[in-house]
Amino acid sequence: LGEICKHEFSPLNVMILVRKPYVPDRPREMAGRRLFGNPDEGFLQSKPKRGLLTSAEVRAIALSLLDLGSRSIVWDVGAGSGSVSIEAAQIAAEGTVYAIEMDADDHQLIVENAERFAATNVVPRLGIAPDAWADLPDPDAIFIGGTGRGVARMTELAFQRLRSGGRIVINVGSIHNLTAVYDVLRSATTDVNVRQVLISQAVEQLEAVRFEAMNPTFLISAVKVEN
Repeated sequence: LGEICKHEFSPLNVMILVRKPYVPDRPREMAGRRLFGNPDEGFLQSKPKRGLLTSAEVRAIALSLLDLGSRSIVWDVGAGSGSVSIEAAQIAAEGTVYAIEMDADDHQLIVENAERFAATNVVPRLGIAPDAWADLPDPDAIFIGGTGRGVARMTELAFQRLRSGGRIVINVGSIHNLTAVYDVLRSATTDVNVRQVLISQAVEQLEAVRFEAMNPTFLISAVKVEN
């Protein structure tokens, strides 16, 4: 293809590409990496905050709720180390994912993780929302990692920028934030859903298998329905 670009052809020409059998869809350097739901240890994380990464299971559910298209414009607000941003970018391969993060160290991790996964359509944005998204294009989908106290207000402001028919998903860990975010979305749209995610992983102990529960989390999702 590189050689073809150097030549000129009649506009009536047709190129036929024949796929080689048994050749994987993804680049060889991505072998062992998934489109989404990659293991947490596959991402670089800051040691003091290790464990705050959106877990693989929650990530997979959240991305399914965002219902991304190949050209979606996505905002990841409070992107942390960028795990959601990167996997969203792999799904929206022809779109753009803006990874908004206020912490400089985490912002650098987003840059490094994006390079690690060859996610060239991730655009890291260092700054504090909502100022950090002021000049960004209106999104088709928004993900908010809601560990802070201001997540309800952030949700309200982000939802105002969401395109009609767009989807927003907020991940919170407390009942207080759950009710606050739910009230905000219920006042803005009729299409709101809440899911509690409870995941347990098997661990071996004394030659037996038991299940170790992860911290429960809530995913609040909504669609912007115009009246």
